[in-house]
Formats: sequence, structure tokens, C-alpha cells
Amino acid sequence: MTVIPTHDTPRPALHSGRWPLPSGRAAAASVRGIVQGALHVWGLGPAAANLTDRLAPLIQDAVARAGALRGGSLVLRLELHEPVRLLLGEILRPGGEAERGRNVAAIAVTYGRRPVRGDAGAWYAHVFVWPPAPGPARGAEALGGR
Repeated sequence: MTVIPTHDTPRPALHSGRWPLPSGRAAAASVRGIVQGALHVWGLGPAAANLTDRLAPLIQDAVARAGALRGGSLVLRLELHEPVRLLLGEILRPGGEAERGRNVAAIAVTYGRRPVRGDAGAWYAHVFVWPPAPGPARGAEALGGR
């Protein structure tokens, strides 16, 4: 199959934004409002609440871990690729190479509506976090080894 791009088809607008986060515990507290406000302004409608509920706690956790490791200011960057239903979130430390900043954590959310018989469908979201949140230690005993 060959895909030939047409010149008359407009590209969908990319929605993105950057928000400086206050230092300390206030950074995690402000995340939910930022995410909810951005998704509302970007016109996600009913999906905004579900995505906020999924994304905000993950970002709050990453911000808390970054603050615990080393203080300093952080920046939250969100990017919505609406046609493919992909929402990206990054927590960055400002400065660094060409003022791009250093990535502390990244979160990708794919979302959509799964059809259900006799219903309008159910929302779903698949979340990928990097680096993964630390979990319980996995020794040989935990993996079933000796």
C-alpha cells in the first residue's frame, strides 16, 4: 500500500504548553489544575476528566520523586497529538543544552473510546511512564528462583 500525501489537506494543530512549577510540595499540588485546564482549553470534552484523573497522579509522583532527589525548579510540558489520541507529558529541569532542559520523567497516554454493545462505549487510557516508578525489590525469591 502506498500513501500519497495531499497538499490540500490541512495538518491538525498541535497543542502544547509549558508551565513552570513552584518548588517543593506546591509543585505537585499545582499539577492537577494545570493538566485539567490545558485539556479543557484544547477541547477534549468528556475525555478531559478521565485523562486528568489518569495523568495528574503520575505527574505528581514524578515531580515528588524529582524534588526528593534534588531540589530546584521544574517545568511541566504537555503535548497533545489529537488525531492519533496521544497525550505526552514531560517533567524537565530548566536550562542545560540550548535551554532545552533535562528530562526528569516522561509519560505517554494513548486514549480513546472502546465500543460496547448497546452503549455509547467506554473510555480507555493506556499509560507508559519513564523512568518507571520504583517498586518492591525483585530478588531471586520474588521471581521464583533460589
